[in-house]
Amino acid sequence: MEKFIVDGMLGKAGRWLRLMGYDTLYFNTNRKAELLRIGRKEGRIILTRDRKLALSNPDVVILIESEETLNQLKEIICKLSLTLSEANLFNRCSICNSVLESKIKEEIKNFVPEYVYSTKDRFSQCPSCKKVYWDGDHCKGIKRTIEKLFSSP
Repeated sequence: MEKFIVDGMLGKAGRWLRLMGYDTLYFNTNRKAELLRIGRKEGRIILTRDRKLALSNPDVVILIESEETLNQLKEIICKLSLTLSEANLFNRCSICNSVLESKIKEEIKNFVPEYVYSTKDRFSQCPSCKKVYWDGDHCKGIKRTIEKLFSSP
């Protein structure tokens, strides 16, 4: 599976890539040499809207020309021939990119609202930032959006 780094111009797209299960770092700095070093060292594709950076480093950088997040995602999917893996959806922290860990209900009682605890049975937690995730109503909408991104030309 592809690994990415998005720069500050593609932060929202990076979050969506993580929701899709893609290992995606967010690099919001103007230190382009460091961005390139990390990309090459870790075998990551750098996604950016910075035309100069992309043209001068075509071996590791992909230029994303769209301005709107969903169009950026369509462009990324198309340019990189990405495929949708249902098994990988929602397996990474949308904030920090860590792989989520399944938690038994009792372990997260003090980390979620009482209503959520009483109505949900499956939870995941980020081992790094400790954010807790569950299959809420918003997940259906996110999943529909992702499926639409992969089905439309």
